[in-house]
Amino acid sequence: MAKGIMIIDGICVPFDGEKNVLAVVRKAGIDIPTFCYYSDLSVYGACRMCMVEDTKTGKIEASCSMEPRDGMVIRTNTARLLKHRRMILELMLSSHCRDCTTCEKSGNCRLQDLAVSYTHLTLPTKLEV
Repeated sequence: MAKGIMIIDGICVPFDGEKNVLAVVRKAGIDIPTFCYYSDLSVYGACRMCMVEDTKTGKIEASCSMEPRDGMVIRTNTARLLKHRRMILELMLSSHCRDCTTCEKSGNCRLQDLAVSYTHLTLPTKLEV
């Protein structure tokens, strides 16, 4: 397992043995939403909610399936990522059972919580010229 230092949202975070970028992000105290990743299971990377932006490459990648490398500079909360997460949530909600108000998990549901929190976030808008 790798050892080194990453910069995450401007925070210098040492890592030693963490198996993915998501674990290093959480070590920094930053919360990134996930649905498919559970640390005790194998990496799946299907939900795409844990996407982060690698500032060196400009790519966005699933942090749960990204190996940490020394010198990485990662951003977790850009307008691009928020827009991406909103789109993923919309897709999940569109294929989700619509009985949320009568569901036994209503009020204690990660999908509902994220939908509410991402509805209230405002994205920077382009100024029209």
